[in-house]
Amino acid sequence: MTAIIFIALATLAAVQAAPSSNVDVTAVIPMQRTMPLIEGAPEYPEARITNGNTATRGQFPHQAALYLDGSSFCGGSLISTTFILTAAHCAQGISRFTVYLGAQSLSASESGRVTVTTTSKIVHSGYSSSTLNNDIALVRLPSAVALSNYIKLVNLPSYSQASNTFAGQSVRVSGWGKVSDASTSVSNTLNYVDLSVVTNAVCRNSYGNIIVSSTICAQGSGGRSTCNGDSGGPLVIVSGSSYLQIGVVSFVSSRGCTSGAPSGYARVTSYLSWISSNAGISISK
Repeated sequence: MTAIIFIALATLAAVQAAPSSNVDVTAVIPMQRTMPLIEGAPEYPEARITNGNTATRGQFPHQAALYLDGSSFCGGSLISTTFILTAAHCAQGISRFTVYLGAQSLSASESGRVTVTTTSKIVHSGYSSSTLNNDIALVRLPSAVALSNYIKLVNLPSYSQASNTFAGQSVRVSGWGKVSDASTSVSNTLNYVDLSVVTNAVCRNSYGNIIVSSTICAQGSGGRSTCNGDSGGPLVIVSGSSYLQIGVVSFVSSRGCTSGAPSGYARVTSYLSWISSNAGISISK
């Protein structure tokens, strides 16, 4: 029997005070939550996020780091000057978010980085922790953030793209997640990996019927994958310096980040109306 792991991070100790500027990455400890999957799922070549790359400063200006209740960690993306898009399992039960924008390093001081604390969130009402369906949420900033070379909005799909499965599309995912299954904390520096979208039919071969139309899956080649701590981060299509977000990092297999099984994401095109109505964003037809 195999299982899916949420790749949010949670401490095993008491909640700490949120830092005013920098994260102590060694204090962020992964917590694994599992659910049963289908028997006889196909085997894949090992996939390791260590085959990704270190991002340069400003390469992903939409990337947000979320320090949750002073103890756990997720990613997110800036979709407006007042809203961060993230995973529901990163926001459910959380009282306080310390948001880092314009960051590449979690521990070093960086000019142009903005740190904001907020308690406001909107978790999708249909989120299920048992199936991972509707694993999407919004974090509301207390005031509009100023955009800069290091802080920019990610692009969202148009309604006309809602029927696009993106199967076969080359995509990129970024985050501060663990760089190997053996790691005990998130990465100090922002990393990214290039993947390829697979059909939901292929993804069901590993995970069964929990893969629904609002799920999107990606497979790494040459040993690439997401890992614990990347949850809530953006899966994007890259076009020059433009980024189109089509997924929100949701899960990996309980076999580990190095198992080679597909990684799962909330499909952004399934939630355009929800995002628009809750974040007050106008989305193109």
